[in-house]
Amino acid sequence: MNSTLDVIKQILDEQMNMPVGRVFAYNSNVDLPQDSELFIPLYYAERKPTANNSRMVSTAQGVEEHQSINMVEDVIIALISRDTSARDRVQEVFLALNSYFSRNLQAVNKLHISSIGEAYDKSFLEATSMLNRFDIRIRIFRSYEKINSIDYYETFSFETWVENQDGNIVKSNFEYPEE
Repeated sequence: MNSTLDVIKQILDEQMNMPVGRVFAYNSNVDLPQDSELFIPLYYAERKPTANNSRMVSTAQGVEEHQSINMVEDVIIALISRDTSARDRVQEVFLALNSYFSRNLQAVNKLHISSIGEAYDKSFLEATSMLNRFDIRIRIFRSYEKINSIDYYETFSFETWVENQDGNIVKSNFEYPEE
């Protein structure tokens, strides 16, 4: 399963016709471009679980533990450029995320990207380098699954020691299920 950032990268690359290497996960050992063209780092702002489940499922091979978790992931898409393309192309991100290409990719990867997000002018953060920077915060709802085989015993025995009211200790052996 692709990571959420990989899915967003694929959508932006395809729908915004971005050159290779211009959309990447922040802090992924990628050198920042030195030209004035647009580049788009992606990073997680917050990730919160909304549901976490575990259940046992009987299969022909034995018993499996099926775990699932639903997450709300806030992702920041930062449009950065020395020219005006970061400012001029903000709306393209929202269009790309709501495209049919995006919807199909979301279905394949078990996630939903909200069609409405927030865009903030963060150019002031770049100080003297005079970069245009717009951060777009989007919310993603994602489901993850994991299947583990677990030890399961059809029969097992155990013993109990019980002290009666008269002070006598009684030992009992049990076989489960009873034969």
